Amino acid sequence: MRNQDEAQLSLLERVDLALASRMVGDPAREELLAKAEQVLDAVRRPAPSDVEFIASLLRLRGFVIDDDDAAAALSGRVGRLSPIAQEHRLMCGLRECLQLLRRRAAEGKPPDGWFLVDLFRAMTAELPRFRNNELRQGPPWDSLMYVSYPAPDQLAPALDTFDQARCFRDQPLAFERLHPVRQGFRLLWRFARIAPFPDFNLVMAWLAMNAWLQAKGFPLLPPERGDQELMVKLVSGPPPTKIVQLEGRLLSTLGDAA
Repeated sequence: MRNQDEAQLSLLERVDLALASRMVGDPAREELLAKAEQVLDAVRRPAPSDVEFIASLLRLRGFVIDDDDAAAALSGRVGRLSPIAQEHRLMCGLRECLQLLRRRAAEGKPPDGWFLVDLFRAMTAELPRFRNNELRQGPPWDSLMYVSYPAPDQLAPALDTFDQARCFRDQPLAFERLHPVRQGFRLLWRFARIAPFPDFNLVMAWLAMNAWLQAKGFPLLPPERGDQELMVKLVSGPPPTKIVQLEGRLLSTLGDAA
């Protein structure tokens, strides 16, 4: 009967069930609160999968990066990429981004616009063309067709109001009724439509979603091959209410409790 009931659950209900089952464990052996804290610590802890996550973020921007390239760069081994290569420097910067993202999540703080600027600075710290050039002065280099972006003089006010208190510039009635995972999708969409940086705006929007998920106790959700096309279609269209592909992927990451 239990399996039959769970088969009727939506993807997100199954995500919640999987996360809850991790947290509850065996209440006869462990206090529930302590177990919950252990699970949260685990989903925010550096892991070997960080290498694949970082490589996948650069593939989202179109870089030809293998997981082995990332493993070599992040471990300090000699690999295909020179330490002075742009890709190598970006991967080291993204490792710092993950540390900042997790630290903020552990403090119980969701992301906001200016924290995402800090992440962009960390990611591009070793790229001279981005020093003192965080906010774009014209259209984004990675702009998408049919998307209207705020003018440069509108970026600071947009970032000022990109926070949870103002539903990340979303409609409160639309945002607040959504599951936290789907709120993360809306956050991604809203930030990608601001595109405050000269480049890497889709990468930063994906990081923004993950910063939100981590703050809410969910594991990192890496992009996969083919997500470039998904992101272009998503950002070029209306704000999403759900993204079934990503919901299924998150469930696989957690482990289906059914």
